[in-house]
Amino acid sequence: MPEQPPASGAVVGICVLDYHQPAATAKCIQSLLEREPATSRILWLENDAQASRPQLEAALAEAPFPWVWLDPTQDPLPGPGVVGVIAIPENLGYAGGNNLGLRFLSHHSVPWSWVLNNDTLLLHGNSSCLVDAALARPEVGLWGTAITSDLYRPYFGGVISAKDYRPHRCEDLAELERHPRAFVSGCSLFLSSVLAAELGFIPDDYFLYFEDPAFSMEVKQHGLGLSGLDTVRIWHHESLSSGMRSPLMTFYNCRNRWIFIARYFPQALTRQRLRRWLRFQALFFRGKFWQMRLEWLGYRDFCQGAAGRTTRVFSRSSRA
Repeated sequence: MPEQPPASGAVVGICVLDYHQPAATAKCIQSLLEREPATSRILWLENDAQASRPQLEAALAEAPFPWVWLDPTQDPLPGPGVVGVIAIPENLGYAGGNNLGLRFLSHHSVPWSWVLNNDTLLLHGNSSCLVDAALARPEVGLWGTAITSDLYRPYFGGVISAKDYRPHRCEDLAELERHPRAFVSGCSLFLSSVLAAELGFIPDDYFLYFEDPAFSMEVKQHGLGLSGLDTVRIWHHESLSSGMRSPLMTFYNCRNRWIFIARYFPQALTRQRLRRWLRFQALFFRGKFWQMRLEWLGYRDFCQGAAGRTTRVFSRSSRA
């Protein structure tokens, strides 16, 4: 595990990925700057910047903090307190966008990396607490923080149910550490930059959803554990970018659940395929025909080996 910062003095690099929500991202970063030490470096990663450039530039012009454009192929780390903005022309999804930042931090030998959702605010503690915890427990590879919201009790990640392989929130640190299907939430995950590189960074063929269970499984297969810190707390605006229960969310969750099962629990595929028909029957009698269609499309794309960003077009508006 890394202990010494590079010549730049940076100890932690924080990746904040934005997708068409620059005002929320600016608030998130401001909350970080109010609590983070001078040894932290913050990256604003702008997905789909070719389309969002006017809104991005307007938000940066109003930002209450100094910032600089970064070319990840040649520029150095920004200085203390200066936010580095990386414009990603296309939408690379959650993993692809964050991986660009993680690779930049790894290239500059920043010892620790913290991936944080843009729709969050840092309420208590900071990355120094995470560094201290990671150094004290080198057997833990991936750390979460307490996540609070208006909808749920504080949680750290989730547990994949053995019944239907759908994620459920994990509110207990002991469960997070011991349950074989537990995972750290991608909303807030912290790890060594060296480990991130050794794992090949966050699996990027999901595009949206199930990357955090997959990444946690990769950490476990690497022989390391999971844990979290209650002393570091963030507030999360749930599903700001994708929309609560939106068709987009339903499709990716369904397709990627199948990809996840096939990759890490292939012995469960036969039973889950049988359960799929019971699921369709339940949706039919509840009149959820739109959801039946989305789940069928997700399963069909999985069977055809489709991964990454789908070419299908879905609304982000919520459905009842």
